[in-house]
Amino acid sequence: MKVGVLAWDYGAEDPDSPGLAEMGRERGHDTRLFTLDEITYAPAGQHVEVRLAGDPAPSFDAIISRANLYGDWRGSRTDGWPDRLERLTMLSNVPGLPVFDPVDAWFAGYSKFLNAQRLAAAGLPVPLTRSATTLTDVATAVEEWGVAIVKPSFGLRGIDVERITDLPAQSDRVRELLAAYGTLVCQTYHPTEYGEYRITVAGEVAPINILKLPPAGSWRCKTLEGASFERFDPPADLLELAFRATRAMGLTLAGLDILPTRDGYVILEVNPIAGFLDIFGPEPRRQALAGVYEWVEKHAG
Repeated sequence: MKVGVLAWDYGAEDPDSPGLAEMGRERGHDTRLFTLDEITYAPAGQHVEVRLAGDPAPSFDAIISRANLYGDWRGSRTDGWPDRLERLTMLSNVPGLPVFDPVDAWFAGYSKFLNAQRLAAAGLPVPLTRSATTLTDVATAVEEWGVAIVKPSFGLRGIDVERITDLPAQSDRVRELLAAYGTLVCQTYHPTEYGEYRITVAGEVAPINILKLPPAGSWRCKTLEGASFERFDPPADLLELAFRATRAMGLTLAGLDILPTRDGYVILEVNPIAGFLDIFGPEPRRQALAGVYEWVEKHAG
């Protein structure tokens, strides 16, 4: 097959796309690496032809997208978002060209609201979710739930995610977030003392699975903020949940944040940016990249 790998970028920020291109070559495919900036359009009769680094998109048998829709992301600001979204939409709309994954799956994966909507519609466990555009909206959530999580719908790396336990004391912070984002996601808080699972799904395999534990005195399971982590083997019911959630979101490669609670698992997020592929060395990473190709080879025809 001729496979295009739509890269995040050509720099150090993107360790996965070059590996996907190399894995494709190892499996006997003609793979080409390009970025969203290299998607252009030209006339083909009365039609608008999409080109990928100069090659007509219809000349490819499949596209593996690891696209950076955010652009240069800085808090609430995303440079070039409409243009990047338009380019991936144009590519996703090429007739007969399978894209793993198309624009709707990426956009839904980025959006916390769409995450909750799609997963709940599939009968999967998610936190209770409401929108907040005013301090009164947040107060309603805290009054109903006792503790609430507030965060932007589009965000990275847990930035601007806050746990609201005392709204009068935290009102300035909430106003700051509302001013920055306009609309916030409000969700029920679930305790994290038993840790948070990060399950990496790649097609039909889950080779990289992590238990993250918050540091003493913190509720955040963020490795960049001192959370410890260890590799673990997920039980069958957790794996089944992760695969169901990944399929519900329409994703091929995903990182899922799942909490164990007294009432069972709760899916916090299904992230199209899996991350952590290198955390346990080259072999699990190879298994993840191969899992992506096994899925593409199975479904591209």
